[in-house]
Amino acid sequence: MHGSRLLHSSHPLKILVICQHYWPEQFQITEVCEELARRGHDVTALVGVPNYPTGVIPDDYLDGKNRIQERNGVHIVRVEEIPRKNGIVGLARNYISYMLKAKKKAKELPGDFDVVFAYQITPVLMAAPMKDAKRKSGCPALLYCADIWPDAVMAMLPSTLSFALPLVRVVSTAIYREADFVATNSSAYVDCFEKVHGFERERLEYVPQYADDSYLDMELSPSPALKTRFMVMGNIGRLQDMPCVLDAVNRIKSRDDFELHVVGTGSVIDDCKRYVAANGLGDKVIFHGRHPFEEMPNFYRMADCCILTLRVPGAPWISSTLPSRLQGYMAAGKPILAAIDGSAAEVIRDSGCGRSVPAGDSAGLASLLEDFIDNRAAYEGCGESGRAYFRANFTKDRFMDEIESLLIATSTGNER
Repeated sequence: MHGSRLLHSSHPLKILVICQHYWPEQFQITEVCEELARRGHDVTALVGVPNYPTGVIPDDYLDGKNRIQERNGVHIVRVEEIPRKNGIVGLARNYISYMLKAKKKAKELPGDFDVVFAYQITPVLMAAPMKDAKRKSGCPALLYCADIWPDAVMAMLPSTLSFALPLVRVVSTAIYREADFVATNSSAYVDCFEKVHGFERERLEYVPQYADDSYLDMELSPSPALKTRFMVMGNIGRLQDMPCVLDAVNRIKSRDDFELHVVGTGSVIDDCKRYVAANGLGDKVIFHGRHPFEEMPNFYRMADCCILTLRVPGAPWISSTLPSRLQGYMAAGKPILAAIDGSAAEVIRDSGCGRSVPAGDSAGLASLLEDFIDNRAAYEGCGESGRAYFRANFTKDRFMDEIESLLIATSTGNER
């Protein structure tokens, strides 16, 4: 997994990046493109019209405005798309419209790229123009998969539409197999590409996404308190398996020496509040709602320990991914207790940043909570161990070195 920052100075590439989302939408691909340009590469980004997550197109992009832009060294080419709407049909129209317009535009762009770089989050359809761009330029393609399909759609699709999953799998495989090389943000996804999509291991590499490192050098030690304070931060949705966390709290509610603080909101927050009320946990669980990023250090200073859970029944590969909040907890130097599988469990074990039990094991998580309360000294080194692992594996420089090295290797057809 070791790239070299020395590579970029002598191997400038002409890169076509394909991703539905881009600035002013808040996605990492914008920083990735701008850093590649800063390193001397010629970068064109084939993207959509901003409307995520609201479905509202900003005034600056209405009526065909700003379809060609230059920003921080990146040449941005935007294609029309039907704005997002809630529901399966509304999202599908948005996904398909970008795919079709970008496929058409890929055939019209100058065919002189050295490599195509498809950065795929949801949906997999946003990577489909990779095929057209490859054929136009006669160049290879690197795919970065940050959201594995068909598992990602299993997590969203109502059971009434499960009959469509075989078709989704076929489409996903067909799109993925256009890539000459695949990097992905989860070691479990490497297994999925091999077992589900038929890739050889030599064409696959685990390159975890980078995370914001602004917490690394902050002093975020918790202030003294009479009770142990556990913290859950971020989106509170179905994938985050809050029933596991709350059931663990419920199992030890007879204790009066701990609290659970929940910072964030999401699709299941009302269910969480109902559970807390129904089980008499109002003095144990405190809901803080959503707060801006700049206020997060204050909450980290409140936390003695952070809780991490993830579970998607029927979608084992998604359940094995590496949630970005794990990286945030590590950068903040917090011990971590988790009920989780796959890459996240491996990182917690390898880094020494905390302890984990299998996903969904609320009894096991309750035991971890009690162990932390009763044996705090055993966890004293976890925070700094997490920060050390973060510095070695999750910084932006590390990620960019890896991606740049893979782009160079893919463009030349060479093994790294």
